[in-house]
Amino acid sequence: MNKLLMFLFSFMMLFTFSCDSDDNIVGGVDPEPDLVGCEATQFYDWNDFQFESSLDAGATTWLGFDLTETTLFTINLNQAGFHCAIFEDCAGELGAPPPLYSFQTNGNGVEVGIVTEGMYYLEITNTRPGRLDFNFSISLADIVYGCLNDDAINYDETANVDDGSCVFNDCNTDWYSENYGDMILDCDGNCAPVSWVGDTWCDDGAYAIYPSEEAYYNYQDCLYNGGNDCNQYIVPINLMCEELNWDEGDCEAIPGECPEGQIEDCNDICAPESWLGDGFCDDGSYEYNGNQIFFNCEEFNNDNGDCDVMGRTTKRPYPNNKLKID
Repeated sequence: MNKLLMFLFSFMMLFTFSCDSDDNIVGGVDPEPDLVGCEATQFYDWNDFQFESSLDAGATTWLGFDLTETTLFTINLNQAGFHCAIFEDCAGELGAPPPLYSFQTNGNGVEVGIVTEGMYYLEITNTRPGRLDFNFSISLADIVYGCLNDDAINYDETANVDDGSCVFNDCNTDWYSENYGDMILDCDGNCAPVSWVGDTWCDDGAYAIYPSEEAYYNYQDCLYNGGNDCNQYIVPINLMCEELNWDEGDCEAIPGECPEGQIEDCNDICAPESWLGDGFCDDGSYEYNGNQIFFNCEEFNNDNGDCDVMGRTTKRPYPNNKLKID
């Protein structure tokens, strides 16, 4: 074979190896792949980070942050319908499941929880139909541990992370069971008789119980000696809240607003005004709208004298019935 043929053969072999159809770069070197998902995450300084952006329906964006200390983490995204997931690692484009936190935005700030120092990946997905504009920022707060249940004795209004230290009133004492029966916590976290719920009396703090035998005697002694702060020995009962269905409807009527021709009796129950001084002693012996009516108290001059002959006055047995707070 002459030199010209040898040269042409060598040139063709070189061209074949250099221009393989599977390679885009001469020499067979693969191109760098485009990064997607969490692999394309941009990391930011989260001390003052905020931005405005848009996402198409079903579209996702990734953000990264590196915390240097444990903090209480809050995400502020002003649109509802975005799904957020926080991952501690990135393993492939979808993050490293399961996520540390996963939640749906509601248009307000979402307190995510405690996040320790380290690197994190945040996935934001538009779950709503159509493209949405949104504003995004985060808030990092110092952690204050304490009791977050406002029914507890040691509720701490300055705390932002519950530490399991809440202490509640003990409603299972012999005193309560013997004198009031079964008890529950009222709207203020105090022990209250179950029987008072939905009993036609609006328990909005106007009536009280004795929390102990000692408190009962202290209260009586205080009254006898003309004390100025006797209410310190009794506990007002408040059942007027949504959790207790507004005392099961007893508090739906507004105190002091009886229909025309009616007035509130000794116990703030609406009753016909014409019953006062009508010759009948209204000491609970008669009912109106299913409620016993009492006018035999000093406020109504003992039913305008109707109850004087019988010597009946509104004295309730100790201490089961409601104690009216003056």
